Amino acid sequence: KVMTFVNQIAEIVHGLVQEYHGAANRNNGATFLLIWRLEDEGSRARLADMSITAFMRMLAEVHQSHVLARYRAHPGLQQRLGSSFRVDLSFGLHLGWAVEGAVGSEFKIDASYLSPNVSIAESVEKATRVYSVSIIASETVIGACTAGVAEKCRLIDKVVIRGSREPLELHCLDLDVSRLAVRKPVQLECWNVRQRFKARQLMEVQKQRKLLAMDVFKQECSKDVMMMRHCFTADFFQLFNMGYQNYSEGEWPIARRILQHTESRLGVRDGPSAAL
Repeated sequence: KVMTFVNQIAEIVHGLVQEYHGAANRNNGATFLLIWRLEDEGSRARLADMSITAFMRMLAEVHQSHVLARYRAHPGLQQRLGSSFRVDLSFGLHLGWAVEGAVGSEFKIDASYLSPNVSIAESVEKATRVYSVSIIASETVIGACTAGVAEKCRLIDKVVIRGSREPLELHCLDLDVSRLAVRKPVQLECWNVRQRFKARQLMEVQKQRKLLAMDVFKQECSKDVMMMRHCFTADFFQLFNMGYQNYSEGEWPIARRILQHTESRLGVRDGPSAAL
């Protein structure tokens, strides 16, 4: 059962990371290590945009999957995790160097990435539970993104992370997954080898189009994404930014008053406001 559950999620994660020019490196328990290789500086902004877009798509697909939605009604999970339980993912994104190579022996060899930046990415992912958000990216990623994508991400804190010499700013991409409805199951036909080959060709063409797209984030902003971001208004962001600036300057009473207001302004609890 556990292996089946992990593979159902891996099918979504691996498929989308491949679609957005990334690669799945390894699975470690409940985590996946996903890599976007920076071949040249010219592709830096495009790959940064695609990594954030891929995470956004993964989150939406997991919450709309009728296969994963069945676990919400599992009596054992409801008893242990509550009636509002649903399968969820959290993402941490960081940009930096890594040594790519084969690690192992003649008996077993694995492709691996060795770098303190891998540990930083893991720490950024763990921060999603502190701030109660799904996607957090460090300032190195936001600095590499295009202006259109960077402005969609909210600065929520500046922290010291083991492995980094300097404090890092953390940015989140605000998405309300509770607004998404589960898709109805579709009856799939049994494909032959020729049909599978054509499908793979079509997927490769679509993958190349994403690489050439002028604004991949805007292109992939479907109705589902707009629905997830609907409650996060410009007024809310301005008010939160005001509270964060007071927080970063040490004006605690003012910051507390503003952030207490933004915590409940959305109708649901805002994690970053509560954490600060």
